[in-house]
Amino acid sequence: MNVKFRQQDKYIRCSFQYNLQRVTMIVQNIRVNKTDFSKQKQRFKPASTNAFEYNEVLNKYENTIKKLYANIISFDSIPDRTTFKKMIMDDIKGLSHSQKSFKEFLNYFIENSKNDKSDATIRQYESSIKTFKEFEKHLGVELQFSSFNMELYDSLISYYRNEKGYANNTIGNRIKHLKSILNFAHKRGYIKDRIFDSYTKPSSPTDDVYLTFEEYDKILKLKIENKREDIIRDLFLIGCDTGLRFEDYTSLKKDDFQNGILSLVTRKTKHRVTIPISNLVHKILNKYNGDLPNFNSNPIFNKKIKEICKRAGIDDMTMLKKDVNGSIVDVSKPKYKWVSSHTARRSFATNYYMETETHTYDIMSITGHKTESQFHNYIQKNKKEPMKSLALSMSKRDEKFDF
Repeated sequence: MNVKFRQQDKYIRCSFQYNLQRVTMIVQNIRVNKTDFSKQKQRFKPASTNAFEYNEVLNKYENTIKKLYANIISFDSIPDRTTFKKMIMDDIKGLSHSQKSFKEFLNYFIENSKNDKSDATIRQYESSIKTFKEFEKHLGVELQFSSFNMELYDSLISYYRNEKGYANNTIGNRIKHLKSILNFAHKRGYIKDRIFDSYTKPSSPTDDVYLTFEEYDKILKLKIENKREDIIRDLFLIGCDTGLRFEDYTSLKKDDFQNGILSLVTRKTKHRVTIPISNLVHKILNKYNGDLPNFNSNPIFNKKIKEICKRAGIDDMTMLKKDVNGSIVDVSKPKYKWVSSHTARRSFATNYYMETETHTYDIMSITGHKTESQFHNYIQKNKKEPMKSLALSMSKRDEKFDF
């Protein structure tokens, strides 16, 4: 790698080619007079003030750039230009990437994630990051990237279970976010090894509720005087019949609906989905002249949709398996108490799989599940359902052929 130095006004600029791009940076802590610097030798003239000290700084820049460039060849992916410049400055200041504060890096991770992640995902990251910082305080040490080994992972799991009282599924989400952060750091050269690949996400097989088509009808026919509750009811039903996530079905625009089709790029995956507009959705659209109101408070939405379902008579006692302090137990509540904004999406997937002849892959194209096993886990397909489906197919065949 060829590193060049040139004088510009009172500063010295350093330049080099990196990943087919020209990179320039100002050499810190040097101010130069016009006659002190040799353009040919790219160093300070021996007779100039502070020539020895300044030339040592330039040597350090050149050696650091060449050393770091040689090192990153061993990385799985090359850090971007901005990250490489930061690596250079950290090294010159005597702070290597492995010594860099994990807490300091988290802000960089969040800012970068805002470029391609949804607001909901950013909020989830921030929630997990808060617990990482609390864990750091609990340990009484400042975490570095070099701190992340299996012993630290075991301590974090123990902290979540014993100090925070988290269920396995919650811990699993925290670990998933931690691995995203560490993978991001690895790709940019902050850590070399991938020991975090061994960080498993503890999870427990729990149940979730879904609403039937009959219960949709009860909610639709419920008389609601309060305007905000009326909006929540309508947006929830749109979620039930489109399979969209909360952040998508509560922020639909008029232009998303064209010629009987709903088409939009989802916030979480950044992928476009195309969904036919059902009679139910069409009816709600007409109510607002095609311009649906938006709603962005998930906690308020969850509270109100429970109240709406209660008034609609969705109150059968419903027992679900839930993770309570790491143990799976049966919990029984009136059904409306289990309902949340996410129930809409789960209801769509479950109903159109169970109650219609819609092909599994057509539903998956909307929900975004990559495999059938993921989808079946999501809708909690039980082991008896293939038997029911097979029995129905046999019955239809027997009727046709008079077996």
